[in-house]
Amino acid sequence: MVRQNWILLAVVGAVLIYEASGLNCVVCNSQEANCVDGSKPSEACTNGETSCYLRTNGANINRGCLTDAQPDCPAVEGSTCIKCTSDDCNNQQLKWPQCHKCATTDATCSDAQTGAGSFCTNYISANKCYERFSAGKVERGCQSDLPAAANNPCEGNDQCIACDGNNCNSDEGRVFQETTCVQCDTSNDADGKCLDGSAAATKCVEMSGGKCYSRIIANGVLERGCSGKLTPVEVTACTGTTCAICTEDNGCNKGIFPADRLQCHQCKKADSASCSDELTTEVNSKICSIYQADDKCYSRVKDDQSFDRGCQSNLPANEKSCNGLANCFECDGKNCNSLSEQTLTESTKCQRCTSDDAACLAGTAPVQSCGQTGDSCFVRINNDGKLERDCLSTLKTDEEKVKCNSDTDKTCISCTEEGCNDQKWLKCHKCKGDACKDEQAGEGEHCTNYKESDKCYERFLDGTDVERGCESDLDPATENVCVANQQCKTCSDADGCNKDVSTEFQVTKCVQCKSSEDADGSCLMGTKAEEICADPDGKCYSRIIAGGVLERGCRSALTAQEQTACTGDQCNLCGDAGCNKGVFPTDRLLCYQCESTTDASCSNELTGDAKAGLCKIWKADDKCYSRVTAALNFERGCQSDLGDNANVCDALNDCLECDGKNCNSLSEQKLKNRAKCLKCDSEDTSCVDATSEIVSANCDNVEDSCFVRVNNGKLERNCLQTLSEADQGKCKDTNDQSCVTCSAQGCNVEKWIKCHQCKESSSSTCNAAQVDDNAQFCANYKVDNQCYERLESEKVVRGCANDLSEAACTNNLECRTCAESACNKAAANSLKTNQRCLQCSTASDDGGLCLAGTAASQACKKESGGKCFNQVQADGQLKRGCQGELTAAEVTACTGDSCKICDTADCNTGLFPANRLKCYQCKSSADESCTNELQGADKSLYCKLYVAQDKCYSRDANDKEFERGCQSDLGLNVEACKDLDEKHCKTCDEPDCNAISKIKLNGAGAIALNVVLVVVAAAAGAFAGL
Repeated sequence: MVRQNWILLAVVGAVLIYEASGLNCVVCNSQEANCVDGSKPSEACTNGETSCYLRTNGANINRGCLTDAQPDCPAVEGSTCIKCTSDDCNNQQLKWPQCHKCATTDATCSDAQTGAGSFCTNYISANKCYERFSAGKVERGCQSDLPAAANNPCEGNDQCIACDGNNCNSDEGRVFQETTCVQCDTSNDADGKCLDGSAAATKCVEMSGGKCYSRIIANGVLERGCSGKLTPVEVTACTGTTCAICTEDNGCNKGIFPADRLQCHQCKKADSASCSDELTTEVNSKICSIYQADDKCYSRVKDDQSFDRGCQSNLPANEKSCNGLANCFECDGKNCNSLSEQTLTESTKCQRCTSDDAACLAGTAPVQSCGQTGDSCFVRINNDGKLERDCLSTLKTDEEKVKCNSDTDKTCISCTEEGCNDQKWLKCHKCKGDACKDEQAGEGEHCTNYKESDKCYERFLDGTDVERGCESDLDPATENVCVANQQCKTCSDADGCNKDVSTEFQVTKCVQCKSSEDADGSCLMGTKAEEICADPDGKCYSRIIAGGVLERGCRSALTAQEQTACTGDQCNLCGDAGCNKGVFPTDRLLCYQCESTTDASCSNELTGDAKAGLCKIWKADDKCYSRVTAALNFERGCQSDLGDNANVCDALNDCLECDGKNCNSLSEQKLKNRAKCLKCDSEDTSCVDATSEIVSANCDNVEDSCFVRVNNGKLERNCLQTLSEADQGKCKDTNDQSCVTCSAQGCNVEKWIKCHQCKESSSSTCNAAQVDDNAQFCANYKVDNQCYERLESEKVVRGCANDLSEAACTNNLECRTCAESACNKAAANSLKTNQRCLQCSTASDDGGLCLAGTAASQACKKESGGKCFNQVQADGQLKRGCQGELTAAEVTACTGDSCKICDTADCNTGLFPANRLKCYQCKSSADESCTNELQGADKSLYCKLYVAQDKCYSRDANDKEFERGCQSDLGLNVEACKDLDEKHCKTCDEPDCNAISKIKLNGAGAIALNVVLVVVAAAAGAFAGL
């Protein structure tokens, strides 16, 4: 029976175990996806577990199946584990919160937290994260981790936030910190502390996250407060100059707001007499209580002669500070209205306004003070396109002031008289294109530049496009608005007067004719009346067509190709009405035209225009002519009238062609007596040396002169008037010998010499014998001119004698002149003479070559009979030279040791006199070895000055500088050892005798004494022996 009961219990137990094993739980840890939020699918428990659980160790969480044998996981909240007994009960419905956790000892706890926090230590279903200030420092954590008694973490703590959701306690500390802000508005500000920002900050009622605001509200009132008071829309909109939110610290919205708020002197003379003085302190300075972005300070003398200062914004809404008052000054800088009443009344007065004011537009606005004396007024169009009148000192930049003061920049005009900136600045319509053709509405816009007598214009450009604008805006250097354009109108009677529909200024009138169909000559003369063009495009033309015929007409009658090609002297387009009148081309030739067979007076000298006429056929190189024909008849005319191939003067002696207006005016008699000149250049050898072989020819001008000149190395002979005016002037200038003139027929036959012209210093071949072909004409003419060649410092110089300021061979024996062309061609060695000597002085003897007698010899400049000299002068200096330099008395006196004359080339070389003293010469300051005993040639030099009783010396003058030298170098009458004893100085008169060392010199006195003692002792002994 007992056995059966056990079997029954076993079966029941098995059934129970089977039933329990059917529980489903989420089984995972937080390293697996979807475990933290419990969304991972559940699975069947397999070992008889009866509960599901969720637990944490702080860093991770676990979900799984739980047996009854694990009693550490209660079913109640408040511990590190929670269990449940229904299927899937530990899934999403059971979440373990995460919060940021840090203590007040953590310096970073007050910073905004990032990333995921930590799992709360204990579980409660209504768990929250919190962040709060505790004892002035931030701490963060889980509500469930606090003692049960502190169930509300924010109870009694205004600087605390509790929140739902993982990691929600991440705010920066300031967000939940107690906020204090300045809270006030200037509409209720008896003490002015809200205005100047010195009001005390107070605690915010609303949660403001450490943020305060300052803003300008209606009527310019300043309001300060806590950001929590603002709506989200107001917070978003709180930007710019008039609203600001700050977070720097509690009470951050203190101070002046906006920062650029205007501050002005505010007082009345009626209340304080000192108000009218110049203000230099801020006693009367106050912030303007009403904020206006364009607010200004003012100082004014009112109509009742009262004086006050203040802010424009503080005046009643309908009152302007300077309304019609001349002695009124407005400005926009801090305390800028400091000027005295006297300065205000004496200050420069200008119109100060913009074209928003009708009176300003007309230039009739009342004047106002500039706030200082010596100011100027200006008027301009500003960047907004408005007319602006004001004081020059108000301009912000030097560049703007320079523009207004410029004489050339007309975008701004300045002046100095009171109210002088009243100029009327014209408005015109400005446009270009199809829409510009229509009638324009309104007054247009201001011209960019000012011009006193400005005009509006409307015109066609090339007959198609219409343009309207201001005459002053065009460049006067390149465009005169309606010149050369008859489809153009100007006006200035009213603003925007250039508004006409384009058909009003479209008509074109031109002269239309051909000179080949010109019965009365009016087409040729350009006097024919203009006619309306059938197709108006604003342009006319004049042109030369085939056969030299002149044609005039409307440009629209030409093909497009012809219009493009209409340039140059033979075709011209123009735009003014009847602009193609007048002579064309303008340089068309006008000649006297007559024949003596029909008009006996034709042979006379002609003046005036009685017999003058335009040449009918235009020819670019046309000429007038006068001639005596083969039949001995006299006639005048245009060369072009005789036909294309006619040679006017062919086989005629008395014939003249000329190319100036009415140039063929001379009489028949003068034509027969006209000027004749040689016409040739040096490319023809006869033109140089055989002018008698050349026949003179007629000059174009019968009263001309002849000339001969050298031009660019070429000899030219011709009629004077063939030259330019400048060259004619040179030829007529009696001081200019590069050209000479004469007036008789065939007179320009002067011989013009050629010479070789070179310097060996700049030409490597000048020393050699010259080739005739290399000779050049002398630049200037002189009767009986000569060539020269001479040696200068061993190098040849050749040229024309008349190019020199003195005779070519003055002071030069190695020199030769000659009178034939190219005659100065000898080689350098043929110019040398045997009269050569050393020519130098030791007074200027770089390198000592003159002293040593080794200087280079030079040719004598004066006749010296081949003799040279060496001469010691009174100051001891040596002079060498050619005997010709000496006077006769000096030659006679040149004997003895101090002067010698020799009679062969270069004979005055070598040392002189031969007995010149030689001494060691040095100073220890420059050469330490100078103090040693010297020997050999080192430091041994001849004395520069020659003195018969010269001496060498060695001396130690000051125990610092030891020196040796020639006594003569110290001065002719100086003793080297004067005032020095034998231990410090010694002289001698033999070559290089001053070799003694400094040490020996300094001991010389003692040695001398010893010698004396020895001699005395020896003498005493000898005497004793007697």
